[in-house]
Amino acid sequence: MEVYASGSISVTQSDLPPVALFRPASVDDAIADLAEAPAPAAIFAGGTDFFAWLREGATPASLIWIDRIEEMKAVEQTADALVLGARLTHDEAWQHPALDAVPGLAASWRKIATVRIRRQATLGGNLMARRTRYELSILLTALGASARFAGPAGVTELPVDKIWDADLSAHPLLVSVSIPLAGAPAIDYERSLRPTVTQALCRRGSGVDATHRVVVATEFLRPWWTDAAAADAPETVFAKLPDDFHDPAVGRSYVAKAGAAFLRRQIARLGDPA
Repeated sequence: MEVYASGSISVTQSDLPPVALFRPASVDDAIADLAEAPAPAAIFAGGTDFFAWLREGATPASLIWIDRIEEMKAVEQTADALVLGARLTHDEAWQHPALDAVPGLAASWRKIATVRIRRQATLGGNLMARRTRYELSILLTALGASARFAGPAGVTELPVDKIWDADLSAHPLLVSVSIPLAGAPAIDYERSLRPTVTQALCRRGSGVDATHRVVVATEFLRPWWTDAAAADAPETVFAKLPDDFHDPAVGRSYVAKAGAAFLRRQIARLGDPA
């Protein structure tokens, strides 16, 4: 463990208080540092959200800078899952050949964000920011992905779609995300109406046994998802959309109509592997 006394760059005319800086070299080191670090501690990776977070009023007493944890950049494909380290940048992730295990995932992922952000921002940071305008949660929810967290209380896992409301104070470090490969998943992502509506479709299986998971979101609303049979009519799928799924820019009826139209296109693009 290395500890540094440091001052953060000022985000206003008034300097921030000094923070304790920790730079762990492994996940185990990071867990130890989190137990020792003055609270509240902030975990820092790509840093693309850090100063926005400070401007929103955050006042960290310590910073856990995870830039040296190489195991959190690992990509592993097994017979059952594709496991992606949380410190992968968007560009590192979508360009990795292991993503070929999920047809459409690389093409969908590369659509996210600007070139500058894709080179710096990380998988973990995108999810942990818990901002509705961020898109990775849409894709990973469609794929039924789970997230592995670590902290002073040990290790735990939960579905990606549960991160939004989870109390992660005892397990604050997102280590990796696991995408199940059962059923040969394939994904399509439609964002031509972003930020009004964005939608992911994951198909598993083939023929009459194929199933779909549809995930829709807006700039202001968290992803909503539903599972359906591949033969279900798009209007039937979106009849399940909650009555309160509307935001300042778009109403429920518009989302349902757009979602049904998107779903037809996505089913056609994915085709049927049978």
